[in-house]
Amino acid sequence: MQARILAGIDEAGLGPMLGPLALGVCALRLDQPVEESTSRELWTWLDEAVCFRPERGDSRLVVADSKAVFQRSPLGWQRLESTALAFLGLAQGPADDLRSYLVADQGPLAAPWYQALPTSLPIVVTGQTLQDHRARLERALAARRIEAVWSGVRLLSAQELNRSFQRTGSKAATAWQAIVGLLAELMQRFGSQGVYAIVDRQGGRKLYGDLLARDFPGHGVRAEREGAERSDYWVYGPQGDLWVSFRVGAENESLPTAAASCFAKYAREVSMEAFNRYFAGRLSGLKPTAGYVTDGRRWMADAGPALVDAPWASGDLVRER
Repeated sequence: MQARILAGIDEAGLGPMLGPLALGVCALRLDQPVEESTSRELWTWLDEAVCFRPERGDSRLVVADSKAVFQRSPLGWQRLESTALAFLGLAQGPADDLRSYLVADQGPLAAPWYQALPTSLPIVVTGQTLQDHRARLERALAARRIEAVWSGVRLLSAQELNRSFQRTGSKAATAWQAIVGLLAELMQRFGSQGVYAIVDRQGGRKLYGDLLARDFPGHGVRAEREGAERSDYWVYGPQGDLWVSFRVGAENESLPTAAASCFAKYAREVSMEAFNRYFAGRLSGLKPTAGYVTDGRRWMADAGPALVDAPWASGDLVRER
């Protein structure tokens, strides 16, 4: 494998009935070929700035599965926001709003609650704290001659998901279309340098060769490994080389995938904050929701008066799958 770009992709929000599905992508350029162990070694290489499991009083960025980083508490929000915005800001440049971090093929966010997305980031941590995190991360990367070259988030609204479900007939196929879109962007941007992408695997699919062959026309696809926990492929052709590994629990084995997990979780949580803020303005006292099925049903019952004469189509609110 002759790859100089190490990338990770992960999602947040595949299961809920309300709110968007979010996918994060994080790509780093190394000054040496990527090795099989590099994705794990990055935690050690960058330990001045990041950690996998924080100790008491640890001020470093927590880069891990977003479910371990984030809890709905002040500390959970601080950790998630610091990690997401520090990495996103290095690759894309600091921005004041979430929309600036959305990837190029972002679909429309037409529902009115997306207009309530914050226009001033960060939300929880101070600007100085975030600046300090970003500077320390930049120093740690530079010491290893690593460059953050691309990071971003793809949000699929309920409206876009429902339209996709109608085309594909399944949630898994819709999620794949979003993932392969990010893989295609990685290939287009960096294929000539060689890309090694590690994708967190969701659901029961173990074989991806046919999907990759279909969605990378004109390229060859070779299966390197196919198993219950991990499946690896080499995609090669006119755009360059992409080695992609689909793994169960990839956020625990790959720092870029863990960072992508945090991007996706942050974007979904900020979106749900906007969702709840919008509907609280339509119905005083409405208890917020995270959008998962059980509480989503409770919210739908409570929100009934706010849904009367709604200024949106019914398919914009609740996912069909």
